[in-house]
Amino acid sequence: MSDEFETTTVPGGQVHLWSTSRFHTITMAAYWVWPLERETVTAATLLPHVLLRGTRNLPEFDDLQNAFSDLYGASIQADAKRKGDLVTLEFVVQVPAGQRIAKGLDLTRPALELLGQVLWDPLVVGGGFEEDRVHREKEQHRKRIASLIDDKMLYAAQRCAAEMFAGQAYAAPRYGFEEDLAQISGASLYTLYEQIRDRGPFHLFVAGPVDPDPVVAFAAKWGRAGVRGDWSAGEPFMADRPVKMVEEVMDIQQGKLNIGYRTGSAWRDQDFPAMMMYNGVLGGFPHSKLFIHVRERANLAYYASSRLDAHKGVLYVMTGIPSDRRDTVMEIVDRQVEAMARGEINDEEWTWTRIGLQNQYRELQDSPYGMIDMRLAGILHGLSRSPGEMVEALDAVTEEEVAAVGRRVQKDTVYFLRGKEGTENAGTKV
Repeated sequence: MSDEFETTTVPGGQVHLWSTSRFHTITMAAYWVWPLERETVTAATLLPHVLLRGTRNLPEFDDLQNAFSDLYGASIQADAKRKGDLVTLEFVVQVPAGQRIAKGLDLTRPALELLGQVLWDPLVVGGGFEEDRVHREKEQHRKRIASLIDDKMLYAAQRCAAEMFAGQAYAAPRYGFEEDLAQISGASLYTLYEQIRDRGPFHLFVAGPVDPDPVVAFAAKWGRAGVRGDWSAGEPFMADRPVKMVEEVMDIQQGKLNIGYRTGSAWRDQDFPAMMMYNGVLGGFPHSKLFIHVRERANLAYYASSRLDAHKGVLYVMTGIPSDRRDTVMEIVDRQVEAMARGEINDEEWTWTRIGLQNQYRELQDSPYGMIDMRLAGILHGLSRSPGEMVEALDAVTEEEVAAVGRRVQKDTVYFLRGKEGTENAGTKV
């Protein structure tokens, strides 16, 4: 398989190195992988931000940031991401390549040393993280959680997923639950940190003009041997049940109609490229069926699109509509989904979708972080595909294959967030 990354196993994880002169910066991305759990999702997504508050040698936030900045403007960012049934704790460092600096300095080693301090040598006070900085970061986390509620498009998308996966950890919001923050202390968060550090698989990606030796030596120095969890991003979500209808009322001007579908096809499935084409034709682009039929022709939507969750094998239709036009929009969406199952795709939809998807993968090769994210997804799913392979796979997809995956698509959950003015049929509220 064509793959730009070379992988080396180190204590507790793997190093994935892409040594290339294509980029003027070196991108380092470190990940711990942890299962998505209702009980720990809030603390796990808080943890990267607390670790970025300071280390034993650089205890203040400004000290740490200045140490990176002193490396000719290097920087570090941290976050937590969802990858199916997993949470990834992410730390990304950007550092100028040596040939871009007048003195030709190699900044790889000092940047890695600082990253190692963040990951494995945090500031510990009395057997836990310092309470004051944990409290400050909890307040920031509270704002992150609230921001997903304030943005009604994101809120509706999350609520649709929560209803679709009710009773499963995947139903949890991206940053967890505000009510859980009160129970998180410096000691309890440090205990979780130790568990993730010692049991969570570790991956370090480095992309750019870099010598591999110091990278592998860094991981060998800091890495911890031991048994690591063998967790997968999950299987495609399948369920045999009636369509779930959920309606919520808020004081908003624009209704949000989101529909979740089971597809039976996730990243590592052979027919996933066909499912990508399906999503692209249905609602992935401005030329797609949903945009044309719901927004342009019927003039019933402020936006109308679809999104494919490659980790869970589900597809979401997302629309912003007048609250009193829900049923009409649902009928139009249903007709487009039915047309896809019959293979009713015109030449323009087919050609522009394939070009659009292939261009996305070609452009990905110019993004170190994008390449890293794609490779990580492949590792977590047990099947790595390069951008070049995806371009070829999309080229080989036939309209018959798209219709075949379309016939498997099943409507699962309808979530409608409406304003207080009413709907076409208020009696359908559940």
